[in-house]
Amino acid sequence: MLGFSALEKTDPAVRAAALERAALDVARLDATLDGHPLRTAWQHWVRLEAVRAHAGLDGHRVDPQRLAAYIEGLRLRAPNTPAHHERGADLDALSHALRLYGLMLAAADRRPARDLDATTEAPDHRRLAEDALWALTQAAPGARLPALARAMRAWIVDDRPRGAVRAALPAALQATGVTRTLLPILAGADTLRPDSPMDADGWTLAFARSLEREAADGLAILRRLEHAWRSARAAIGPRRSNSRLPAAVDLLAATPLLGPARLASLLGCSLRGAGLMMEELVACGAAVEVTGRGSHRLFGLPGTEGIRGETGGPRRYGHRRGRPPKVVVPEPLATVEEPPPAAAVPARLERLEVDYTALDALLADTGRVVERVQRLLKSR
Repeated sequence: MLGFSALEKTDPAVRAAALERAALDVARLDATLDGHPLRTAWQHWVRLEAVRAHAGLDGHRVDPQRLAAYIEGLRLRAPNTPAHHERGADLDALSHALRLYGLMLAAADRRPARDLDATTEAPDHRRLAEDALWALTQAAPGARLPALARAMRAWIVDDRPRGAVRAALPAALQATGVTRTLLPILAGADTLRPDSPMDADGWTLAFARSLEREAADGLAILRRLEHAWRSARAAIGPRRSNSRLPAAVDLLAATPLLGPARLASLLGCSLRGAGLMMEELVACGAAVEVTGRGSHRLFGLPGTEGIRGETGGPRRYGHRRGRPPKVVVPEPLATVEEPPPAAAVPARLERLEVDYTALDALLADTGRVVERVQRLLKSR
């Protein structure tokens, strides 16, 4: 339940107080994230959290850690259920969550439309997000937060895609000057609950209280990321002045998930050196490996190890690396192999008697002819 009565919905003072608290909490979160080194990582994780909340309102249960592994292209483990229809429901939930995630990325993407891949759903997501953003940012009388609440309600009443307006709301807050930073966690999700009022006053009150709660949740997530960052810096202990491990921890905190290749390009070191640094960070508890693979690994700060629990790891064939062994299929036991046929013995040939009398006479005549020719040649 949203926790307010019919009297509160009709009281202008209650709505004004709720809008004031929401504006203060949103401004506090916006000011904290302005120029913050963890802003990119924060936007990634709160976007996953917002997708989880949105998918739950649409009837799908999604785990943010499982969605993070799915987005990174990792092989997911099978759900712990023997029912095939529940496995299909898991795939449907992930597909729906990925569609919501694409809408949120499209609302934040500033690339021109010609640079989008036409073979994917990116152009459709961009078109929906732009339509919702245009509807939210139309000039309307009154304060900005109530105007956004009314525009969002009009979109929902017209039975237009809910995911598009939820994804476009953070961009609309930034476009109208309410925030300076894109805050993906602000989506007014409580207004779409089954028990949410649909009248204009009740919708505005629910919108304000939803923004207040979401801003508080976003600030709590930022504090958790900062705590993980400080803990990782403390775990590596004092280092030499030219050590690159502190910089690796900073990059690991500022990036959602980081691999040795990306770390090597950012630090300007070799791939082998980056891999050794990651292994040292894992050994001292400053990082965790989330893929379970021997190559193309990804690392994150402590707290992201739940991603590894959602992955199935690499496909292994026995305990050896490289090409899988040849599978020998045994023949049926009832098959009796026929003996090979015996080799044929050749018949014995009898001795052939040859008469050389004619041949001797021919050779004698040939000798006499040769002698006569030699005498003729000498006489000349």
